[in-house]
Amino acid sequence: MSWGSSSPTDRILKHLAEIGSGRCTITDDSIVAEPDPEMSQVLLGLLVLHEDLTYAGRQRTEAEAALRRVADERERLLEERQQAVAARDQFLAVAAHELRTPLATLALLVDHLIASPPSPPGIDPMTVVVQRRQLTMLKRQVDRLRALVAEMLDVSRVTSSGLDLVPAPVDLSDLVRDVLDRLDPEIQQRRVSVSIEAKEPVRGVWDPARVDQVVTNLVSNALKYGAGHPIEVSVRSDGSHACVVVSDHGVGIQEDEQGKIFAPFARAVAARHHAGLGLGLWIAQQIAQASGGRIVVDSRQAEGSTFTLELPL
Repeated sequence: MSWGSSSPTDRILKHLAEIGSGRCTITDDSIVAEPDPEMSQVLLGLLVLHEDLTYAGRQRTEAEAALRRVADERERLLEERQQAVAARDQFLAVAAHELRTPLATLALLVDHLIASPPSPPGIDPMTVVVQRRQLTMLKRQVDRLRALVAEMLDVSRVTSSGLDLVPAPVDLSDLVRDVLDRLDPEIQQRRVSVSIEAKEPVRGVWDPARVDQVVTNLVSNALKYGAGHPIEVSVRSDGSHACVVVSDHGVGIQEDEQGKIFAPFARAVAARHHAGLGLGLWIAQQIAQASGGRIVVDSRQAEGSTFTLELPL
């Protein structure tokens, strides 16, 4: 193939070097003025290559600029979110601390009124009955407020500095029995049958108060959502883990909701008519994980739920 008398290879290499450095001396006029038709086609191809590379470079530059803008916006939004979360946690901590003292005082006053001697003679017995009923309702609401405040305080601790665990020797079987004894008034009020299977001691080193909190939450949930059906609680050990299993036969949880119930402020769809912040299971899972364990759920809608607390031995 003939390129004429001028060194075509050198010309092509020169143009390729120019294109590689981001510039091009080929013009439409130089292509038209080229005497060799084949070289003219090569020059045209090189010019098109330069234009394509220039366009691609411009597109890449614009894309990189857009990515930088997205990254900057994402960083800004993340910082704003972190500030909002920090502000929320600070609010929860302050609110919880401020509410604990008046609620504790109110609870003591209600307990005192409930424990007061019988009313003097001449008071209508029905009035006394109504007052006692109202005081009992007030006590229940105060206890509920104290539980909500405790949850708020736990949220602020978990999200800011983490849970402070105080490990100590614990017999899990005795702990579960104590929880059921403490919840016995609610169990009797709901007229629910609760059975426990804890034939042998299951000993380990965990934070007794926090494990008590987790078990209390699981049993309380079973009482709320068990639809009045019997509840089974068992304690067992497999050599490497201790387990507390709480089973109810109530409303159950939809399969697509089961992954959400351990998230903060989350509620199962079937349980939305129950009051609460939706923090109990999240806090319980945080305690379990901080203890080196976990909580797992197995549930079928309208058939009930089984929650298992696993703790390392």
